[in-house]
Amino acid sequence: MIKAEVTITGTVRRSASIRTDRNNQPYVSFLMSVSMADGTGTKDISVFVSLPQAQQSDLSLYTEGQRVTASGTMDIRRKDDALSFYLTARLVTVENVPALDAISGTLSFRGYLKKENIFEERTSKNGRPYLLFSAYSSEKVGDSFVSTWVTFMRFPEKNATIESIIPEWLRPRAHVDITGDLRISFYKDALSLSCIAREMTEHINNS
Repeated sequence: MIKAEVTITGTVRRSASIRTDRNNQPYVSFLMSVSMADGTGTKDISVFVSLPQAQQSDLSLYTEGQRVTASGTMDIRRKDDALSFYLTARLVTVENVPALDAISGTLSFRGYLKKENIFEERTSKNGRPYLLFSAYSSEKVGDSFVSTWVTFMRFPEKNATIESIIPEWLRPRAHVDITGDLRISFYKDALSLSCIAREMTEHINNS
């Protein structure tokens, strides 16, 4: 499971239409494009937006080329070897939209640590120690499972040692729940997810 509570600024790429969900309730649907820097220029990320409780009058607001800021819950899934983003919006506005595109918010992740070399101890440019580790979340697509990897950084409290953020359960293939600051970026033309971990616990399945 990879979800995020986010605020997204971008441009409507496909004008809004009204659709109905499985309960026959109407919602506004449109596609927005978000430009992200990749070190050599910019690349666009597509975000599929749905806004519940649709009204016909909303369609004139979200037309192709319109700048918007949307807030809500975003699902992040892997599809055809690429990441896809689906935002269920609580609010979409066309007023006072910032000039720069951005995706910011809090990531909620449930998945598994690597099988070996599960973390590294590193030091930031300003001398702060931190843990660097990766974990993956799997989902079933068709008849097979696909995994989405996230890179995490975990910093100790000010003046605390790095040992203070290494829990006993931090072991190979530990099942974890992690929340923190979402980062989306491009690396060698590939879209990647990273997170500044704020809270992390071992996931205990009680079922």
